[in-house]
Amino acid sequence: MNYMVDMELLKAIEEMMDRKLDEKLEQKLAPIIQRLDRVEGELCEVKEGLAEVRTGVNALLEWGDEVSGTIAFPIPKMNL
Repeated sequence: MNYMVDMELLKAIEEMMDRKLDEKLEQKLAPIIQRLDRVEGELCEVKEGLAEVRTGVNALLEWGDEVSGTIAFPIPKMNL
């Protein structure tokens, strides 16, 4: 009978320790998750900006191809 009480106490202690560990991990991970969320948002903004830059560069390259024959020196073609 004493064995059962000991096992119940050990189980209760284990559950308390698991809860404590979970709480500590959540406290430590919360700022990291916030930073990752912020970085992810900034990365999305960078991707959007990159798409705009790529579109602009492609438009300039096309324009350069069109006007290169009308000026005294040819604009070299770029392979991007």
